[in-house]
Amino acid sequence: MKSCTHRIAVNAYLIKENKFLLLKRTDPPYLWGPPGGRLDIDENPISGLQREVWEETGLSIEVIAPVNTWFGNWKGTGNLLAINYLAKYRSGEVTLSSEHNAFHWVSLEELISGDPISLHSPLGFQISDFQLAHRIGKCLGIIK
Repeated sequence: MKSCTHRIAVNAYLIKENKFLLLKRTDPPYLWGPPGGRLDIDENPISGLQREVWEETGLSIEVIAPVNTWFGNWKGTGNLLAINYLAKYRSGEVTLSSEHNAFHWVSLEELISGDPISLHSPLGFQISDFQLAHRIGKCLGIIK
């Protein structure tokens, strides 16, 4: 019998034309963040991330590289390990699932300025997360 100590989530710093895709959650906390979600038991993180992005947005992606991780208690539901990846847009038009009610493609400069989306909440993704993904994307030639 397997014993689970925590759940695993994956998220995509998804790049299209030098902009990141952010989605706004329909449930509390009503935060903006990258697409992603929890893996099924024994699911491969790469295919799980592709599945989550497809389910939430209808987009096909190419997963490039891990950017960062986070571990902690998420909303009182137990421990969660999040693996956040840099990913490139491949195809499709954004079609939101019921988990989100808005989306926006934003540049790093727009995130820093807080216009049109502010990430100044201690609960969600931070500007520094996107700055790191941006640096890695530039090094890999994904961002110009």
